[in-house]
Formats: sequence, C-alpha cells, structure tokens
Amino acid sequence: MGFFASLTDDGKALLTSTAWGFSPNEYYEVLLKYPHVLRRRVCKIKTKKEMEVDAEEKGPLKRTLGPVGLTAVGVGLMLGAGIFLTPGQISIDYTGPAVCISYAIAAISAYLSCFCYSEFAVDMPLAGAAYNYIAGSLGEFMAWVVVSNLLFEYILADAAVIRGFAPYFAILLNQRSDFFVYDWTYGGTTYTMDWWAFGLTLAITAVVALGVKESTTANTIITITHVVIMVFIIIAGFIKGDSANFKPFFPNDQPDQWKQVFNGACVAFFSFIGFDGVATAAEEVVDPAKTMPIGILSAVTVVTIIYILMCVVLSLMVPRDMIDPNAAFAAAFEYVGLGWAKYIVALGAILGILTGIMMGIYAPARILTSCCREGMLPPVMSWVGPRQTPWVATWIVGICVAIIALFTDFAHLTDMVSIGTLVVFWFVAVALLWRRMHVPGAPKTPLRWANELLHVFGMIGFSLGFVLVWTLPIYNTVEDDDGVVSVGKWKNQQYKWLIAMAVLCAATPLSMYFFCKPAYVPAGYKVPLYPLIPCASIFVNIFLLGQLSIESYERFGWWTLGVSLLYVLYGVFAAEVKDDKRRSSTADLADPSHDVCEKPSESKADLDVPGALELELAATKV
Repeated sequence: MGFFASLTDDGKALLTSTAWGFSPNEYYEVLLKYPHVLRRRVCKIKTKKEMEVDAEEKGPLKRTLGPVGLTAVGVGLMLGAGIFLTPGQISIDYTGPAVCISYAIAAISAYLSCFCYSEFAVDMPLAGAAYNYIAGSLGEFMAWVVVSNLLFEYILADAAVIRGFAPYFAILLNQRSDFFVYDWTYGGTTYTMDWWAFGLTLAITAVVALGVKESTTANTIITITHVVIMVFIIIAGFIKGDSANFKPFFPNDQPDQWKQVFNGACVAFFSFIGFDGVATAAEEVVDPAKTMPIGILSAVTVVTIIYILMCVVLSLMVPRDMIDPNAAFAAAFEYVGLGWAKYIVALGAILGILTGIMMGIYAPARILTSCCREGMLPPVMSWVGPRQTPWVATWIVGICVAIIALFTDFAHLTDMVSIGTLVVFWFVAVALLWRRMHVPGAPKTPLRWANELLHVFGMIGFSLGFVLVWTLPIYNTVEDDDGVVSVGKWKNQQYKWLIAMAVLCAATPLSMYFFCKPAYVPAGYKVPLYPLIPCASIFVNIFLLGQLSIESYERFGWWTLGVSLLYVLYGVFAAEVKDDKRRSSTADLADPSHDVCEKPSESKADLDVPGALELELAATKV
C-alpha cells in the first residue's frame, strides 16, 4: 500500500470507534460495572502471549537491526551533548577532579539495570520495554504510571539536548554562543526562543518516521564520527594535560567530600539517560535472544569508558577554578593553547546532539506504541505506517519535543529530567524479582506469599533507611543560605547506622537466595548472580533518588496525579472494551486477566484471540 493511500485509510478510520478505543455505548456499559472493573484492571497482569497478539493486531514492526546497529542506537541515545556540559558543572559544584568517580558511580546504576533489562528484553522481545516488563510482573496500573513518567522524562531530555545545538553551531561558525537565540517577553515572562531547536527537531522526526533502517543507518554513521572526535579530544587532552591539576583530588571547600562525589553522581546520571531505549527496539531486532544482551551491555560499556576518560582529561587540562561550566571542553583547549580545537569540540557536540535527539525520538515512540496497544491511550497513536514504523507516535513525540525546546532553555530542563528514569530502573528491578518469584495462575501457599513480600519490601525498606541516614540534616554537616555551617545532632552516630543499614541490605539478597527459590526461570538470557544484581539495582537507584531536589518530586507528583486520572477516566474503559471484544470473539475464551491482588487460582489463562474488527483494521494498515 502506498503512503498516500495509507494516509487516506487512516483518515477514514479516525471516524470509527476503533481509533479511539470505544464507542459511547461501550463506555456506558463499562461505567455500569465500573467499581468491579477498576479493581480488577488495576491488578491485571499481562501475559507474554497477549502482548504478542496486541503487536500483531496493530501491525508488527520490521526486524532489521543487528548487534552493531543496536549498539549504535544505545551509544547514540547516551553519547549526546551531556558529556560536554555536565562534567564541568559537577567538578565546580561538587567534586573537583573526582568527577570521574561520580561518573563511575552513575555507570554502576546503569550497568545493574542493564542486566535486568537484558533478561526482560530476551524474554519479551517487543516494543515498549519497561511498560511490558512491569505490566507482566506488577500489574497494568503500576506499569502505566511508571512508564508515563519515563515518556515525560524522554521528552524533557530530548528538549534539553536539542537546545544545545544553536550555541555549539554558533561556536562552529565563530560567533557568540547566543547568536541564534533571542529573548521574547509575553505576559511578564521572558522566553529564550530557539527556532533552530524547533525546526531541527521536526526535521529529525521526519527522518525517524521514514523508517528504522534509514534512521539507524544515519545514526550509525554519525555516531562513529562522533566517537572518533571524542577519541581525538581524549588523546589531545592527555598530551596537553598536567597532573598538578589533579591536586587536591577532592576539593577542600566541600564538607563531607565523599558525599559530594555521590551527589555529583546524581547529576552525572543525566548523561546516561537513554540506554533503556535500546530495549524498546526489541521488536525490530533480527535475533533478540543473542542481539539484545550484546547491544545493551556493549552500548553502556562504550559510553562509560568514553565518559570517564573525558572527565579525567578535563581535570588534567584545567584547574577546577578555571573550568567554564557552559563550555568546559572548548574553554579547556583554549586554556592549553589549542584554540583551534574548540571547533572540533563544537562539531563533536553537534554530532552528539543529532544522534541523541534522533534516538531520543525513536525510543519513546516505541514506548508510546506499547501503551496504546495496552489501551492506556487511543489506538490511533500506535498505528503503523506503510514503512512499518509507528509514525503517529513518532510525530506526537517529535512535536511535543519541538514545542518545549522552542520556549525552554537547557538549565531549566535538566533540573526535571532524572527522577522518572531512576524510578523506572527501580521498578524494573523490583519487577524482575517478583516475576522470578511469582507465576500468575500457579498455586502458592499464604506462607510463601508472606515470605516473598517480606524479602522484597525488606530490601526496599533497608535501602530507604540507608538513604535517610545519609541525607537527613540531623546526621550531616549542613551549610545554610548565609554560609553558616552547623553539625547535626547525631552526626557522630551516622557511620554506625550506615553500617547497620548496609549490612541489612547485603543480607537480604543472601536470605532471598536461600529462602525464596524462583518459581520462574527464563529459557534465554538470565541475570547473573541472581538475586544480588536486581537487589543491588534497587539499592543504587533508591540511593540516587534520595539525592534529588524537592522540585523534582513535586513535578513527579503532579505528573503522576495527571496520568492516574487519565487511567481512571480513559484507560480503564478502553482496555476493558478491548478485552471484552476479544472474549466475545470466541465462545470458549476465558478471561485473560490475572489478578495480583488475590491469591492465584490453579487454572491456566487462555490465550487471547483478536477481535474481527481489530483484525480487519490491522489488515488494511499493513
């Protein structure tokens, strides 16, 4: 089917209830039994077979990616402009030359999550990644709330990255960094307008919507060039570096120096946002069982090595008090007498921005597609075009990014980014533990239920205890806004409580190994050192979450409230109508839901069969 013919069919389908999830009559029928439906759906666990049927109904994505292409997707997602901006800020505000350790700590969080993602990605090789993993383990509502926050974080991160294009492009043209932006005041508020960010985002969105092979081929070429430029920066930096700039390794003007290193890791984590986007490409990978673990782990390894080396180079080239937080590497080369190299730095930043935004639109479009397949959003958003890409979802994400990037500058956006991604990483680790322990439909005694819940919540609780002792003012040295330093009442007791919480956190996975034997073990890739790896991921992500600002949690709370209302007012109805159509299509088809709020029965869930209306629509779109 041609492109315009497909658009015509899509336009006609917009007038039907199939595009929006339900008709007014269907909405009313669900409303009559709403309390029962709401309770059941909140706890509904999605089976792998049901996810596969959903994918087939809406149009399967084309499998074209191999290990190299998938690794390039991950590197392109992470190796963006962040490395050119955040090391300077972390070094000045927190760590000094120890910024490389902050990046290593942030990388540990990413690595631990990598193993969890790899197991899920091989076991559920479908678009959507974290949504499928959580929906298949912890339930529909939890998956929607968590992944909707990840979607928002992706959009904000993309907008932050693309805002870096105009300043670096101006430097490349030997102009001032603000040459292409201007201030516009409306209603008493001043906006720094960036039309380069707006137009470039829409252009990249069009490339991604054309097809995964075209966009990932372009990404691979740009990523390789970008890495080559970074290698040049690293080599030149080591040649011109001075080891004297590494002293003192920890800044003397910061209280609790090691704590500043960990606080810096929370900022450094911004540079790792996006690796989970590799898992969203699982439905487009040729051989998921082999390619997914290679692609995910290889991408994080490449990026971690480059990040740490660039942090070391920056600290060798420039003393801490001479670092420019806005253009750290460009200013560093000027400082050592290689002013011409700032153009290479600018080119590297631009290439990082291009790959970052390209893959930053690619990944959330696949997550959005999965949410639509589940009935959380209108099905029209998951429609697959004639080139077998989710073009509607791609354009929705791209337009949102373009509008936000037009009005909002980099500094405001980076303050709001990390929390959603850390929450998703934490939930994926919890979901993996629960999936290994709990098989929907399998018989289980109350004692086993209690034992599993005790271990999971124990790991979460002990991790929270460690974070509270680490962060509460009563245990710390605190400096107020006036520069007055005060020592907390229990400062001298802090190390005792930290050791106690750390021992309990370490003992929990050991106890879990002996007393919580897995009820399910995947046939393909498995997380090594289970249950230590997912438990460590829970601990590290809770720790990093404990370092974020109050404003981040306020934003998280309001967004979570909004998506929860959307679920209650739309998602419950659309998902229930979708399942009702399936159940009515075959006389002997049982209810496919599994309730995690009740003790599982011994009966096995039947497989889903798509409704005739949905199959007919899918046939016209593929």
